[in-house]
Amino acid sequence: MSRDATGAGVTFRAALKSPLPAYVDAFASPDTGFDATLVKIIIDYKTGRFRQAMKRYHTLVGALGLDPEVPLLKQQDKLTEEIAPLLIIEGLVHLGYDATLAPDALWAYVDAISLFHPDDHVCHGAVYNVLLMLAFRRLDLGSAAEFAQLAINAYRLSGSEYLEGFIHLHLGFLHISSGELDAARGAVGAAEHCFALAGGPVCEDAMVTVVRWWIEAERTGRLPDAPALERVQDALVHGEFWPETFLVLATLQFRVAQAARDDAVLERHAALETVLRVRGMTELLPAMQLLRDEFFYRLPRGGLTGPAPLGLSERHMILLMPNSTSLRVNWGEDAGDVPLKLARLRVTQALLRGEQALQENRFDEAARQLLPTFELIESQGWTYLFTTARDTYETFCAECRSRSRFVDRARHIRDTYLGPLAAQERVDRSPPELTQAEYAILCLLPNATSNKALARTRGVSEATVKFHLKSIYAKLGVGRRRDAIEAAKRLGWIGQATSSGL
Repeated sequence: MSRDATGAGVTFRAALKSPLPAYVDAFASPDTGFDATLVKIIIDYKTGRFRQAMKRYHTLVGALGLDPEVPLLKQQDKLTEEIAPLLIIEGLVHLGYDATLAPDALWAYVDAISLFHPDDHVCHGAVYNVLLMLAFRRLDLGSAAEFAQLAINAYRLSGSEYLEGFIHLHLGFLHISSGELDAARGAVGAAEHCFALAGGPVCEDAMVTVVRWWIEAERTGRLPDAPALERVQDALVHGEFWPETFLVLATLQFRVAQAARDDAVLERHAALETVLRVRGMTELLPAMQLLRDEFFYRLPRGGLTGPAPLGLSERHMILLMPNSTSLRVNWGEDAGDVPLKLARLRVTQALLRGEQALQENRFDEAARQLLPTFELIESQGWTYLFTTARDTYETFCAECRSRSRFVDRARHIRDTYLGPLAAQERVDRSPPELTQAEYAILCLLPNATSNKALARTRGVSEATVKFHLKSIYAKLGVGRRRDAIEAAKRLGWIGQATSSGL
């Protein structure tokens, strides 16, 4: 990048291709030209001075003979190749005001790319980047994916691995929202590779870690530990983070605190909210409030008094790793009837309906909601969602047993998920002779049908399972699985096997 010691001479396109610390000094430059002003607008926008950015933008637009109150798409006859980058800033205006544009308006920006020079790939990619974020905000995931691929193509032509990394990270969000966890994992891997080629920027690497944790939580139900969250939080809040990533981090923080019954999370959460206020990201505060409300309203909302439902959008809800409690807190008594687009949320809503039916002793309706919901959770690998509904399924399976209905399916739910969850909770009480990893495998043995099943439940490879089993057998002085189970029961390391019928 061409720049002097004061940051002067940084071009708008060079700024787009670089992390904020690489050009933030350009804010102090006395240059008031078009390109320098665009750079200052970008710096204002990324550092949370949104009002100041808009003031600069409107002043610049007026000085160029354009009407600041009229969309640039309606003034295209006055736009030239030189000032076409204003379209990118206008897109940031839409994002800053949390606007949702209709499909026709989004694709009109694509047509307007013809105003740029054919080889201006950085700006082409920037337009597509903004459009995919706007499309995601209106849950038009198909268009967002198209814009993402167009942005990747443009950024590859520009030679910017850094910018391409962001698009792959966006695709990770899109795939998670669509319930495509394998595709999400691939997208995040591509993002990590691109950022590594770009020098491994700290904040961007932290965002990759957050999304990896999100995918891991969805797939296995496991959450990161509190110290790891604190380290990543520190890297994230001191860099140029996305609002979406921030919400996922805040949700992981609360989920970990809920599991540990750690009320100190409220203080940490308040610190995160302070960061948002300083950065000017106040549009995220309602979602942060939902996390607090859900923490307080762990019981069903039905007999409790509290603030009116927030009515957050689906886009916010999916980023908050929703469960039936968060739906109830967000939409109140209407949570079961709110029209939803995203499959992950519709499944969560069906869980809520099943919970309500069980509470009202309507077993047939509960079965109608919960059985197909479980099948979808299992097929999609949404293990985290199952762990949040564990009590509901335990109650449902008990009802199946007492009524002698759906017994086979209830047994499958218990043996495949409920039993392993209970075993995992006993890992902290592992005998001193075994490692925690070995004890987790041992607790799963009575209900596991194969090493492959054990690997899937633990989220490890079959080779890892075989390694732990070999060590377990050696410590128990046995040579096969059945003998290991019996020996562990005699020693009191595990309880009675639970593989008998319901």
